[in-house]
Amino acid sequence: MLNGNNIYLLVACLRMDFSTAVFHSRRQPGSPWWLLWPLTALLCWNLAGQEALYADTERWVPEELTGKAKQQYDGKAAARIDAWRQTLHGLADASEADKLKGVNAFFNRELRFVSDAKHWGMDDYWATPYEALGSDGGDCEDYVIAKYYSLRQLGVDTSKLRITYVKAIRLNQAHMVLTYFPTPDAVPLVLDNLIGIIAPASERSDLSPVYSFNGDGMWLERMKGQGIRMGNPNKLDLWTDLRVRMNQLGMDL
Repeated sequence: MLNGNNIYLLVACLRMDFSTAVFHSRRQPGSPWWLLWPLTALLCWNLAGQEALYADTERWVPEELTGKAKQQYDGKAAARIDAWRQTLHGLADASEADKLKGVNAFFNRELRFVSDAKHWGMDDYWATPYEALGSDGGDCEDYVIAKYYSLRQLGVDTSKLRITYVKAIRLNQAHMVLTYFPTPDAVPLVLDNLIGIIAPASERSDLSPVYSFNGDGMWLERMKGQGIRMGNPNKLDLWTDLRVRMNQLGMDL
């Protein structure tokens, strides 16, 4: 339990004034000040870690984007950007499985599905997560891009994530999902805006894979395997254009 002496030690520690902390602890008769050092060090380390974590979260979703969203869109848009930042902050120390669940649930809940033709007035447009949340809408590509970026910032390795083009058999149309490989030889898990549950690809008989890519490569995809490597993702004009716009927002894809 923290008493007045302990609190003074903590404050002094945070001010980097250790000599002052020791001096004042000795002024308390019978106070075992040397026993408080481990507790104080632990508290300081924890607070410093939280400060660093908050700084990382601010870098992942730059704080100025909130004001930008309010000015460009409206207050609700700014609130969605803030909610995204807070979601990443809350997941920073989570297990990888929980990061997948948290990110998948957030965008499936917060992002309204709308076609590119209706929303952007063009056949195909890959929106940044800022644009999708700010404008309150996006199609399957925008869900996947937002999830991919968020999981990368949360520390999930690029090699585990692939942006995967599939055919949605029941809908008889092209679709995009994010696939996650827990290990290189594993059957990937599928993160999809159509179905909220994250399931192995082997259980998604409604999807027929076509090709996939991430920041490191492109593959002719087989949902149960690794696929055949086929080139560099920078050959995709939509991908390179997206990366340019992400960089302009201070976000590295």
